[in-house]
Amino acid sequence: MVDWGPDAYHSMIALNVDYAPLRHLLVSHSHQDHWMPEDLAFRRKGFSVIPENSVLTVHGNQAVGDKLKTVLDDLDVVALSYRRAVAFEERDLGDGLVGIPLPANHAPDEEAFNWLVRTPEGSVLFGNDTGWYPAESWDFLAGESLRVVFMDSTSGSIPARDHHMGCVVVVEVRDMMCKMGILAPGARFISNHFSHNGGMLHSDLYDFYAPHGIEVAYDGMEVAL
Repeated sequence: MVDWGPDAYHSMIALNVDYAPLRHLLVSHSHQDHWMPEDLAFRRKGFSVIPENSVLTVHGNQAVGDKLKTVLDDLDVVALSYRRAVAFEERDLGDGLVGIPLPANHAPDEEAFNWLVRTPEGSVLFGNDTGWYPAESWDFLAGESLRVVFMDSTSGSIPARDHHMGCVVVVEVRDMMCKMGILAPGARFISNHFSHNGGMLHSDLYDFYAPHGIEVAYDGMEVAL
């Protein structure tokens, strides 16, 4: 799972998703809309049923780890462990999955990451919170063939390039990936992470992105590789 925000529990109920089998949680950064570990306290016995000898590993920057340990002082009680993420360091997630944290253009005070996940069926980029990527991330992505990209579209009608992106810049990112050969043939490019601050309704986002072949994410969306 990528990020654990304040609606994680609601999504579990509303979308009938079973979190019990989770083994790895990839966290982009410590901002509350992406990392709210308070709900993980309910992994303790008496509140949930966790498979025997099952541990959920949280991967994130130092701020993510500090926040986790502030909220939950005994990770063993809730069957959690923490592993600090290091830029470009591969993480074996089991079942042929590999997670790689890429430096994002966001929250420079704590080194925010976007997560690249390689699977046997292809690679997926979770661009949760970023502006235009730093050169080192573009250089790393140059060697990828992405099947699916989820990209930050927080600023909507505002042409932001730093910390978040507006719709116009999201199109630029997609075009740059095409130019660099980063996208696999038939790749899906999906905008996400919307905010009222961007001044656009979901229908407005759809109308803007449709001519560019960019999809607009929605709650409950399923994407097959």
